[in-house]
Amino acid sequence: MLEKESVILELDNVVTTVIPTLNEEEGLGRVLKELQAVGLRNVLIVDGYSSDRTVDIARKFGARVIYQHGKGKAGAIKTAIDEVDTPYMLIIDGDFSYDTSCVPRLLFHMNSHDEVIGARVLDGANMSYLHRFGNKIITKVFNILMNADLSDVCSGMYLLRSDSARDIHLASKGFEVEVEIAAQIASSGSITEVPVNYRPRIGKQKLSTWKHGFKILAGIFAVARTYNPAVFYTILGTLLVIPGGSILLATLMEWARTGDVTMHWFLIGISMFLVSMQAMGVGVVSLILRRTELRTTRMLKKILHPNVYANRM
Repeated sequence: MLEKESVILELDNVVTTVIPTLNEEEGLGRVLKELQAVGLRNVLIVDGYSSDRTVDIARKFGARVIYQHGKGKAGAIKTAIDEVDTPYMLIIDGDFSYDTSCVPRLLFHMNSHDEVIGARVLDGANMSYLHRFGNKIITKVFNILMNADLSDVCSGMYLLRSDSARDIHLASKGFEVEVEIAAQIASSGSITEVPVNYRPRIGKQKLSTWKHGFKILAGIFAVARTYNPAVFYTILGTLLVIPGGSILLATLMEWARTGDVTMHWFLIGISMFLVSMQAMGVGVVSLILRRTELRTTRMLKKILHPNVYANRM
């Protein structure tokens, strides 16, 4: 018994479990009970000024409660990053949808990666077909633009190295925050995922399939332009060169056949073609600069945090 208490105490000094909340009285108590069962008692509730009993329930289970600054879920996570003083933070939704018995799977890889995502095992029982389809599209676009290989970039359960989290600049305000975090970690650090069980949420759903789905996709393009411009501009150039080249080819064929050319179509085609070439050029230059930046960043991290990188060997 003493050995178990010692392990739990040591875990409390290593990991802070962060739960962003807004009117989660129906599911929060169950989440906190499960966390205690797996030995996670260092819990920080970042509340968005709930109007129900969320805060009372959190304090009843001994969790520390603070109120967020900033808007939306992103504001809650920014607040948590400022407050957490342990080497790692585990972020999990407070709606009981994530099975906390799977937390040890994330903790097992914490010394080797800057972020460990709990990739949800999805089926028709725990998520609608429309949500699953949207999640696949979002993750696929993310993987293409960020040169990643993830299966669930929108998961609300993930483990972050705290010092890496403090280097993240969050510009988003809502549910696209997970995508923004993963993009920044993937661009300069190490990211992986493990499967976790997923359940239907308890309480009112806050995520709108279409509204938030398009916002998340727009967020992916925004972070890709910033953190992986080589791929972004290369894809943009490729998308422009196809119609631009087709228009130019059609006008040249018209000129060869009739001796005349439709000038406005010719100008549109040549403009699109030139812009595509410029975009591809920017992509190549960005790739060279990005690789140089990554090498420099990794060298500095090894110098500043030798013990961390020794554990990854």
